[in-house]
Amino acid sequence: MATPKILIAEDEIIIAEDIASCLEELGYYICAIDSGDHLIDIIRETEPNLLLLDIHLKGEIDGVELAAQIKKEFDIPFIFLTAYADKATIDRAKTTEPYGFIVKPFDDKDLRSAIEIALYKHGRDKERFEPKTATPINDSTFTNEFLFVKVKHRMVKIALKDILWVEAYDNYSFIITPGHKYLISSTLKEMENKLPSTSFVRTHRSYIVNLEKVDAFEEGSLIINEKSIPIGKSFRKELMTKFNII
Repeated sequence: MATPKILIAEDEIIIAEDIASCLEELGYYICAIDSGDHLIDIIRETEPNLLLLDIHLKGEIDGVELAAQIKKEFDIPFIFLTAYADKATIDRAKTTEPYGFIVKPFDDKDLRSAIEIALYKHGRDKERFEPKTATPINDSTFTNEFLFVKVKHRMVKIALKDILWVEAYDNYSFIITPGHKYLISSTLKEMENKLPSTSFVRTHRSYIVNLEKVDAFEEGSLIINEKSIPIGKSFRKELMTKFNII
């Protein structure tokens, strides 16, 4: 994914610039800072990936009312910023279905956590509710190719031939190569659909292996780089058809 573009809606300019500086140090791109007076127009112009929105803007309408307008017109996740979180304000704000709240003062860890969670949840919501129009990827398009995995602020290329196995971790997965272990925001099922079935096979509800990397196997497990990987009963029959056994 490209560097997320973030728009800051905050009428205290010193606070807004401080937030912008912090976000830039964290690797995000600040597409605009606005006091709220021209926010809708700026969203149309800059098309941000996420909006940080102060609840208590001092214009004709506050952040909650702006959020309601934004939700009607745009599909953009927003996080509310607030110096205090009284019940009445929270009750109004939550009706706009924000992707988070950050209470001032906050530090860079608070910002990073809130932004990453909001972007992730918004991405998953789009996958869940929007019809998929992309053409299914044929296995042959993966032959001798690679994946890109986000590591900190960089997209790192991994050759498919270097992957030893993929391991489930809650709603995430680990991609294991000889020298690295990469955590990615895809489920094992999603990875199974992306990887070429000629080389990658599900052996267990928690594992997908690269058949070319299998060193040995026995009744209930197989070995890759001295790692014992379980073979689930429901996967064993199909798995055995993949090996040239004499």
